[in-house]
Amino acid sequence: MNKPFPMKLSVVALLAALALSGCSLFSGSDNTPEPTPLKPLKPLVDLKVGWKNSVGDAGGYVFEPAFDGERVYTAGNNGRVQIIDPATGREIGGFDTKVRLSAGVGVRDGRVFAVSERGELLAFTTQGESRWKATLTSQALEAPQTDGKTVVVRTGDGNVTAFDFASGQQLWLYQRQQPALSVRSTGAMQLLGSDVVLLGLPGGVLTVLGLADGRAMWEANVATPKGATELDRMVDVASRPVFDRGQVCAVAFQGRLSCFDARTATPMWSREVSSSKGIALDAANIYVTADDGSVQAFDRTDGRSVWRQDGFKYRKVEAPALLGRFVVVTDGEGIAHLLSNESGDELGRASIGASGQPVAAGPNLLVQGLGRIAQLGL
Repeated sequence: MNKPFPMKLSVVALLAALALSGCSLFSGSDNTPEPTPLKPLKPLVDLKVGWKNSVGDAGGYVFEPAFDGERVYTAGNNGRVQIIDPATGREIGGFDTKVRLSAGVGVRDGRVFAVSERGELLAFTTQGESRWKATLTSQALEAPQTDGKTVVVRTGDGNVTAFDFASGQQLWLYQRQQPALSVRSTGAMQLLGSDVVLLGLPGGVLTVLGLADGRAMWEANVATPKGATELDRMVDVASRPVFDRGQVCAVAFQGRLSCFDARTATPMWSREVSSSKGIALDAANIYVTADDGSVQAFDRTDGRSVWRQDGFKYRKVEAPALLGRFVVVTDGEGIAHLLSNESGDELGRASIGASGQPVAAGPNLLVQGLGRIAQLGL
């Protein structure tokens, strides 16, 4: 397992990163638009920073914090897992996995699950005692997820593997042929309870897997590849699909935002928008960060455009999250923006020194990135 993974995966990741750089990343290239300057803001709602803390360097990967209802767990490429008090931000524990990590950790029922750069799934107690280790089919770029009985991991080769929570025994493996080029996805899988796994795939495909056996229950096309070249035809679902009230929605890079009936896979509506970042939803709307940095809202019922916020274009804006009845996004300069869910107007702003997809932790949000973790609240 000390050998590097095949060159093909590295080339895919590199080309995908180059393909994304023109629309979603800061760049010194003359062809890349300059980040939109922020307008002066008189806050109407106080976006509070509860606390900040330092975390391990990401080493080129993406790490998100995990919250088990009582404590916050963070990790870095150096293999160190930190345990943080969610009320104060103070580090109250932690341990060294003794390996380089490539994604954040999954936590459930006193177990911490981590993935190594070498393509391993590792199980620890919260005190850092090793419980078991399993070999993956490739390196994982997103955190393991578990319901307390089964642990599922999505790897960079597109496979999803399930393991027994207690023993680490492999339970099933879902494989699907991958296209020659694909977007480097750091989170396109979502475990729902103890029933199903939502899986976004290259080629614009959304698949629903049964957690018990890994079989595809149904799949649908979020977007259809178009164009003459492989780069043109990259329409990958590179962010996590979402489910709520019988509706499953996903968005594709160079593709569309599409929603389906969760039981029948019947398409409900689609709208043209390119995103490799992700989506969030509430009772009324679906919110998406497009690859140009605009934040948009669509009506859940019919896909009607509700609002569009262009004030953060080309600022490396992350996926949206909900904070109460508001929408929160962060940008590449470590600034969090609080938006009205009704109009998209910016109502509050806070400098947090961290940039990443906000993660819910009780009534608050956690943001990890740029070597920092911060708590946001109202």
